[in-house]
Amino acid sequence: MEAVVEECRPRRRLPVARAPTITPRVSVVIPALNEARNLPHVLTRLPFDVYEVVLVDGHSVDLTMEVARALYCDVRFVRQDGYGKGNALACGFAACRGDIIVMLDADGSADPGEIPRFVDALCRGADFAKGSRFLPGGGSSDITRLRRLGNWGLNSLVNLLYGTRYTDLCYGYNAFWVHCLPRINVDCDGFEVETLINVRIAKAGLRVSEVPSYEGLRIHGVSNLNAVRDGWRVLMTIVRERFRQVPANPPRPYLGYAGLGSWNGIERRSDVDRRARAERRSGSRNGIDRRGTLGRRAADRGVDTFIPPEAPPPGA
Repeated sequence: MEAVVEECRPRRRLPVARAPTITPRVSVVIPALNEARNLPHVLTRLPFDVYEVVLVDGHSVDLTMEVARALYCDVRFVRQDGYGKGNALACGFAACRGDIIVMLDADGSADPGEIPRFVDALCRGADFAKGSRFLPGGGSSDITRLRRLGNWGLNSLVNLLYGTRYTDLCYGYNAFWVHCLPRINVDCDGFEVETLINVRIAKAGLRVSEVPSYEGLRIHGVSNLNAVRDGWRVLMTIVRERFRQVPANPPRPYLGYAGLGSWNGIERRSDVDRRARAERRSGSRNGIDRRGTLGRRAADRGVDTFIPPEAPPPGA
């Protein structure tokens, strides 16, 4: 009897449709007042995949806007309609078009390279990623003993009154999903804005994740922060917000990206989409990247060697 032998041929594998991955669009809001000398230390260190940079100019009299444009040609300028850091942030928030908003100071004390930490915390399910200098991995070389003591006292008061477990109250490096904006509703002018945001986030019952962050020294210039005056304004904000009524109809949570996992500053898209976006950024704008010629050269040789352009002489 002859054996019947069947030829085994490999089956053709059908293409499997992959679920599309989505990268959140990150908007970075930078309030700036006469920060032309510090901007090279900030704009040239931003992650490449930042969707937009919104620079809020607080009526600067130096070359802040010119330096920003030279360093980052896609920067969006917003003219502040009032005065103070709180008002500047409110103006910047209103102009954002991204899914995530990052608050970043222009004095060079905060490291833009930490932005992926904040975005990662948000992608893992948090509504608000709060920077902390007092968590393991964080720190500060700028805070004085008086400010540290005041921050500890005010932070303890907030934890007592609002049932939170914050470790750092008065730190301005934060990030949040855009759906938090109606709950935040910044309506103050001064440096108490960070406390206002933290308290309103807590009262809204949103999920908060603290992120360790290191605060360096201001690189150039002098801060406008006054420990006694601004500490008093923070205290008044804490007391006033304790009796403020929360809106009856909370905004619907935005769940578009929660739980996607880690975000490390690189697009999690298909190769074709990623290459196309890279070409749009680097090749379609006269062959230069978004930072502009001066910004690219500064990044290549080190930002410490960047010299802002001279102001034009009168009558030129």
